[in-house]
Amino acid sequence: MNTTMLLIVTVIVMVGAVVWTVIVGSSLARKEATSTYSVNPARKLGRLLAMYIVVIVAVIIIFLAIKNR
Repeated sequence: MNTTMLLIVTVIVMVGAVVWTVIVGSSLARKEATSTYSVNPARKLGRLLAMYIVVIVAVIIIFLAIKNR
């Protein structure tokens, strides 16, 4: 698998993860089932964004390492 294909697959997976996160986060059944679901949304969003940033940085590092091989 060449680096371009690896990058395309990575972007597709990351877009899928974002879409899935939004679907789960906006689920009415999830909000009704858990009374603390909407507590501290800024903190939860911050943790989620931090995880995405870590993954994006890791993918960039791996991509650059493979490309410079």
